[in-house]
Amino acid sequence: MTLAQSACKPQYSLGDEYVEAPPRCPGVYRFLDGEGQVLYVGKSIDMRSRIRSHYASSSQTERQKRMLHGTRRIDFRPTAGEAGALLLENAAIKREIPLYNRRQRSVRRLWSIVLTANAAGFLQPELESFSLEGLDVRAAYGSYRSRYHARQAMDKLARSEQLCPGVLGLERGKGPCFQRQIGRCQGACVGGEAPDAHNARLQSALASRRLSAWPITTPVLLRELAEKPDMHQPAQEYHLLHNWMYLGTYASPEAARAVDGAGGTMFDRDTHRILRATLGRGECDLLDLESMKAVDWPTGELIP
Repeated sequence: MTLAQSACKPQYSLGDEYVEAPPRCPGVYRFLDGEGQVLYVGKSIDMRSRIRSHYASSSQTERQKRMLHGTRRIDFRPTAGEAGALLLENAAIKREIPLYNRRQRSVRRLWSIVLTANAAGFLQPELESFSLEGLDVRAAYGSYRSRYHARQAMDKLARSEQLCPGVLGLERGKGPCFQRQIGRCQGACVGGEAPDAHNARLQSALASRRLSAWPITTPVLLRELAEKPDMHQPAQEYHLLHNWMYLGTYASPEAARAVDGAGGTMFDRDTHRILRATLGRGECDLLDLESMKAVDWPTGELIP
């Protein structure tokens, strides 16, 4: 008998209530061992199908088999939709640090690229660690887990766009840079390209990585409605947001207003990615927390 075959069928729970089968709706699920330790956190738009796929997969790694063998209970947290599942899963992984989740773990610092002009007028990248309180996101590009990864991204960009590593400050020395010597620099280091032209190419190359400034001065609610609510699924939920931060999911605006949202100021790149995609699709209503008036995205203006 293999390790996967010897895994016993776990119990299924919704909070304190045990159920016969996983809910067939969006949500977040947790694999727990006999001591209640969280082994794995996942999400799906159909939790029943996703759980079955964990056990039915014919290509399980030894690591996955050990996880399933140690699982004694699977707990479910249904959500109104996919956005809530994504936000809750991301927050849970970083808060609970499950043994078998490899990705999305929280990092202490993030790094970004900020441009400053040198004495000759050329914009140069500087690598800065940041939280949203410590960086003007309108002037920053990209979010990276380490200084090394930020530097690697800038080196790769310079090569692919034929930018000059010399004037960018990525390469030391005087005269032609190495890329110029092999025909991959347009000559800024030898006076062949003016600062304005080089700066424009640099900013254009970085444009897709610009960190969008949060356009709203007050906290907002992202209202998510269930398409066809399952018996265990909430018909709607409110996700509290401020300054690219996810501050929790609530059953009502009143519950969200009772929360002190002052804590947790660290920028989270996965939350930023989830919110950009969700808000960009415009599938959920964005509401001012106090007035409950609709908020336009991306201008941040109240809609009369």
